[in-house]
Amino acid sequence: MKMIFVDAENVGLKELDKIAASVVDKVFVFSKSDAAKLVCEKSLYLFLNDYPNGQNQADFYIIAYLSRVLLALDKKQLGSTHFELFSNDESLISAFEFQCGQLGAAYQSIRTREHNVVPIVEPSELKATTSEQIILKALKSAHPLDPNFQKQLGLSKSEFTKAINELARKNQIKRSPLAKKKWIRC
Repeated sequence: MKMIFVDAENVGLKELDKIAASVVDKVFVFSKSDAAKLVCEKSLYLFLNDYPNGQNQADFYIIAYLSRVLLALDKKQLGSTHFELFSNDESLISAFEFQCGQLGAAYQSIRTREHNVVPIVEPSELKATTSEQIILKALKSAHPLDPNFQKQLGLSKSEFTKAINELARKNQIKRSPLAKKKWIRC
């Protein structure tokens, strides 16, 4: 089952139509828009707008709601549930991934602006893999090796730098021939 959180104030109304949710998945849409409310009613999504107006208020509510959901699940349920976030807000994405990682939940962040999907991170991968393996898994498609990518992977700056240098030395990663600022697996 998936628990899908949509920062509709950030990604816009069009992204609601692109969500691939089954009847057993739960979709939480955070927005103050009446148009988003209509789409949610039609699609049987839970529309959440009972947060204060103001900068980052939807983000705070998303993290609070995520925490509530995470704590409501027992270990068995947590192990069979994948959490997804649709947003382009890097601060929100970082907080979402941190909260999921704290309890060992599988998660995925979907950035709609870049059409860039970060791979699902399984709890076992968080503990059992090295920094190099985490980076290799994430480089299924070309990515810039920048601080945003480092944060998405949950690695410290030093771990990330050491792993990148080692992967390049071993010829396991290289610059993309299509985009010089992006890297791919060899």
